[in-house]
Amino acid sequence: MSVQRKGPNMTRTTLLLLLVVAAGAGCTPTYTVHVNTFSEIKEPLGQTTPIYVSVDPNSRNPILADVIAAKARALLQEHGYTSSEKAEGAGYLLTFRAGIDSTRVLDYLPAYRPYGGFYGFYGGYRHFGYGYSTYVPYVETVYAHWMEMRLFAQDPKAKDKTRPFWIGEAVVGRSDAELRESINYLLIGLFDHFGADTQRWVSIRLKDNDPRVEGLAAVQ
Repeated sequence: MSVQRKGPNMTRTTLLLLLVVAAGAGCTPTYTVHVNTFSEIKEPLGQTTPIYVSVDPNSRNPILADVIAAKARALLQEHGYTSSEKAEGAGYLLTFRAGIDSTRVLDYLPAYRPYGGFYGFYGGYRHFGYGYSTYVPYVETVYAHWMEMRLFAQDPKAKDKTRPFWIGEAVVGRSDAELRESINYLLIGLFDHFGADTQRWVSIRLKDNDPRVEGLAAVQ
């Protein structure tokens, strides 16, 4: 696993669109996780076949990588799969990458601008007016927290052990760069579609007090 600043394999346009949608949820206790998965699996994964979660030994943050791996193993077991502590003897190998992209979004904030008083006479009455409204531009930084997972076959009968047969991508927009919190949402979104093919980007909304989020946050 490598914690990076470069995003997964998605078009820049797609990522920016997701950021705009996700930014609205960044200031609330509810986050929208966008998930896109690809699969060549012809039949359901065998739940008794051990899955080994691999950690990149060259990760820039091996401590965080170990935490993500522990959470992934917990979710595998929660979904009924068998998690393997060793690569030897495992039928599947699950790898992951995670990171943050940032972008600056231009928006406009309504502001009241006073300019003194005036009197006017219309409609048979005398009126007093004061000020006017305008919109002031400001720039906000939005952070796209992303994760990519790949599942490889390790069975000796596998034709190509270097080609993944399932790939999952997830992204969530936040107003901060705290990846340690975002990985809980990203992992839940990915495991909701583990082994499946979503055919397109799908969304899942998770509150910060969701039992799944709170349970996963406790796994270290």
